Amino acid sequence: MQAAGNLIQRSVMSLIPSLTEDAKGEHHCPICGRHVPKTQIELFGKVRTVQSRCQCEIDKFVYDQEKAKELIDKKNIERKFDISELGQRFEACIFNTFQIRNGAEKAHRLAHDYARNFKHHQEELGLLLWGIPGNGKSHLAAAVAHEVKGNGSTVVFQTTAELLERIRNTFNKKEKETESEIMAALRDCDLLVLDDIGAEKITDWVLDVMFRIIDGRYRKKKPILYTSNFSPADLLIRFMPQQPTEEDKIKAQRIHDRIIGTSIIVENKASSYRREQAAQRFREMNGT
Repeated sequence: MQAAGNLIQRSVMSLIPSLTEDAKGEHHCPICGRHVPKTQIELFGKVRTVQSRCQCEIDKFVYDQEKAKELIDKKNIERKFDISELGQRFEACIFNTFQIRNGAEKAHRLAHDYARNFKHHQEELGLLLWGIPGNGKSHLAAAVAHEVKGNGSTVVFQTTAELLERIRNTFNKKEKETESEIMAALRDCDLLVLDDIGAEKITDWVLDVMFRIIDGRYRKKKPILYTSNFSPADLLIRFMPQQPTEEDKIKAQRIHDRIIGTSIIVENKASSYRREQAAQRFREMNGT
């Protein structure tokens, strides 16, 4: 944050002419080398000679301002959604620790390719990993998040239920962060990972928030990586409240269309690794 502030200050000071004394000497653009003539202006009844700036310098000034803002925005997102706070289990979820079991080969290959080529996928195209619970979908999503973040992009990783709870907590007046701050981070990060989508209980409020998150990124052409225990077809059913209005049906359909239309869809066909581990422990304990 300090570096961004210094960059802004240096950029501004380099362009502001002195208003207390006339400009002296000759000025050549440090970028293109062109001689830049002085200009006379009237200020508080006095004529001052000020040094004009080349268009190159002005363009660089604008560029520096934009880069500084990007850096500040990135730091704010990382501060709000620090993936290092997700725990040791998450930290261990990288591609090197993923066990490629029968049925998981394609999901692993596509997830790894997506992470390595994220800069090419960055315009809108996301990933939907689906399959039965416990077969490694979240591990692959976390591995993508680690690699993409390691390459310099901003990543927000949240289970859908936890994210909704976090937004709901902003209604508490004692909560420091606001809904608009969270939504801005979700909208502006380079990659948003929504883990376990479809598991949340759908209400009118949940449907509205989900639509605003997904539609906000859709409009900015920014990708989302989803994991789900439900097939793409079943997700549409999961997005429907118990007694949906026509408006609810339209909103659910639009959410579903945006997910399907902007995602590489792959099923992880592996069995549940957690169940296999539990069965193995049972056999060891019983000597079978």
